[in-house]
Amino acid sequence: MLASALNFAIGFFGYPFEGQYQQSITIEAKGYNNTLAPYKTCPNADIKSKADRGSWYVRKWAGIYLKDAQARLAPQLKGYDLSIEDVYTLQQMCAYETVAIGYSKFCELFTQKEWEGFDYSLDLYFWYDSAFGSPVARVQGIGYVQEMIARLTHTPIAVHNSSTNATLDDSSATFPLGQSLYVDATHEVVVLNILTALNLTNFAASGPLPADHIPSKSSFKVSNLAPFGTNVHFQLLECSSIDEPQIRIIVNDGVVPLTSINGCPKQKDGLCPVSTFVEAMREMIQNTDWVWGCHGDWEVPEGDAWHTTTGYPPLQ
Repeated sequence: MLASALNFAIGFFGYPFEGQYQQSITIEAKGYNNTLAPYKTCPNADIKSKADRGSWYVRKWAGIYLKDAQARLAPQLKGYDLSIEDVYTLQQMCAYETVAIGYSKFCELFTQKEWEGFDYSLDLYFWYDSAFGSPVARVQGIGYVQEMIARLTHTPIAVHNSSTNATLDDSSATFPLGQSLYVDATHEVVVLNILTALNLTNFAASGPLPADHIPSKSSFKVSNLAPFGTNVHFQLLECSSIDEPQIRIIVNDGVVPLTSINGCPKQKDGLCPVSTFVEAMREMIQNTDWVWGCHGDWEVPEGDAWHTTTGYPPLQ
């Protein structure tokens, strides 16, 4: 995370970049409120039956799409019983080794169809663990939304009732307002938490993801939303043809329709009046109960016996 921030600073400001911006390094550890690592203060995010629902779906799907690969590869490993999970790990090796050194021989082990199956397995994993299908996604993303509204309105956070850090956010030195540019570096799972908390339900329009086949059309593609190096831009714009300041959201260079946000119009450039956006987010914050989501004594069954498309747990 620190390297990402430093690399951005070098690219944006040029070298030397010291003195041209303010860098705030936050602690990612148990007991420290951090909107960029909200799982550290959300106990329910540590309970697998609540926060890791995706593994059930991935196991079921991997057993289908990797069956032939297992039968093909197993005879090549003498004295070792190659499991479906092992084969799935080999696919992961291809992805991570390619990013690390530029190429991986593991990639050659699989067919095009098997790579399509792997791509969908990640949709399943992140949908049910970090996005609209997770009962703890919205509560983990709502703290960042609170900070964003503070920045948009140049107003300090009034009540710290989520993962926001009062020590940092109440200080103008560590959480300055009135700036023209803010850059935050975090993990892809937190990005998905935030997109869920923003109520960008156009990504959830096709509903829960099945574990026995790849849907012909799906509104949720994690390769588009959270690839390596994922980025989200919140742009403030003013146009002579529009009366008030506008906001739009760009996810990995793609404009996101904001029609799922209460009051935002259907607009070809994805624009929404800032005042409308702020009011809708305040309503979202009001309707998101951190205590219930992160500390509540609720349960959800494994697998497809229960679903959410809002990233929220069962209501009290």
